[in-house]
Amino acid sequence: MKITTTRFGDIDVKESEFITLHGSILGFEHLREFVLLSGEQNTPFWWLQSVQEPAVAFVVINPQIVKPDYAPAISEDDFEFLDIKKKKDIALLAIMTIRSNPLRITVNLRAPILINARTRKANQIILADSEIPIQYDVLDNKEHLNKDLLEEGTHHANGLAMISPSV
Repeated sequence: MKITTTRFGDIDVKESEFITLHGSILGFEHLREFVLLSGEQNTPFWWLQSVQEPAVAFVVINPQIVKPDYAPAISEDDFEFLDIKKKKDIALLAIMTIRSNPLRITVNLRAPILINARTRKANQIILADSEIPIQYDVLDNKEHLNKDLLEEGTHHANGLAMISPSV
C-alpha cells in the first residue's frame, strides 16, 4: 500500500507494519494508524508518521536513551488494554519537541506511547507520577545519555520493525 507523507513523499508500506492506536495521541484523537519511519542514518530519532494525514508525524525516541533510569510505573490496565502479556512485547516511545531554538529539545516522559510490539497495538498513556517531566530537556541532561542504547537505537526501536523510506 502506498501512503503519502509530507517529509518522505510516497512510500510503500504493508498493513502489517501499521501501528494502530487503540486510544489516541492527545490533540490528534482522529488519527489511528501510524508507521514508524527511520529518518537519517545513525540517529536515534524516528518518525511516527500518520497514515491518514500526510503532514502529521511525530519525532520519537526510546526514552531510555535520554534518561537511562526511566522505568515508569505502567498500570496493569494499560497492559491489559493492549493485550501485553510478556515483558519482551513492551515498546515505549517518547514524543520529542524540537523548538525553533535547536538547542532546546525536550522529550515528553510523562505521556509515552506504549506499544505491543507483537500485535502493534498502541496507546499514549498518561503516567500518574507527577515527578516525571512533560518537558525533559535533552541537552541540559546530555551527560546522562545512554551511549549503548544510543548506538543500538540507530538500528531498531524496542523490537519494532521500522520502514526506511527512499528519500
